[in-house]
Amino acid sequence: MNNYLSGVVRPSTPLLSGSKFSKKITMFGLMALVAASSVLTSCKKESSDVAAPELKLKSAKALSPGAGGSPVSLTSVTSGTVELNLSGVYTVKNYYVAQSVYNPSNPHAANGFYYFDFGLNDNIPGTSSTTPPSVDWDISFSGTGNADINKNSGVSIKFLNEDFATASARSASSAWTAGTAVTTTFGHNRTIWTSPLSAPADYYAAASGHTIKGYWNYYFANHQVIATTDVTILVRDTDGDTYAVHIKSVYNNDTPTGTPYPNNFSYLTFEYKLL
Repeated sequence: MNNYLSGVVRPSTPLLSGSKFSKKITMFGLMALVAASSVLTSCKKESSDVAAPELKLKSAKALSPGAGGSPVSLTSVTSGTVELNLSGVYTVKNYYVAQSVYNPSNPHAANGFYYFDFGLNDNIPGTSSTTPPSVDWDISFSGTGNADINKNSGVSIKFLNEDFATASARSASSAWTAGTAVTTTFGHNRTIWTSPLSAPADYYAAASGHTIKGYWNYYFANHQVIATTDVTILVRDTDGDTYAVHIKSVYNNDTPTGTPYPNNFSYLTFEYKLL
């Protein structure tokens, strides 16, 4: 380059020599590759982030109360919780779904249908008060006080003429082999006419000479549903898991109230255990 002020002529030199230019191109190429890789990684991360919440929702559907910890609220219900004790027994309390299809003063009315999935420890909302959910569920509750049980397709139900403590101590294979198959709705066992109730006999399904056909007795004098203490229901779901189930009550806080007959149903309370 010419320096016009000094009159000195300097030789013209390229900005980069051939080798330096080659190195620069190489470095530029590496930087471009790094940038491209970063963009691809970022795109993959963004794609992963978009999909992650959906995957997490699917894996987090099951309610998981801590053993011996606080109850967890059921989903899509008016009331109801599930808790787990240190022995592996889950208890669902005051499970109620308001569906506006009945007058609770009618002692024979069902409050629509409730659907429950034992693998998720949770209620499954129906498409309507009388239409099953479009997703998986195990059993439904309907009938008087929502005490009658039906099963979903692919699910099997049996019962054991044993109390829950005895039945839930069995292995899955032992319980299932000893169980009796249920082919129809499993609920009403017999009607009791005595007044007042003579516990504990009226809380048994296996009365002398009686063949078990359900797990609850109906006390006609005050139209009360009495969950029995000597029958355990077995539910085998579509995953092949077997649960021992004992229905304890269909009344709010396990106590029938109302005059002249109870009207605080259908608040289901039951316990179950994966065998």
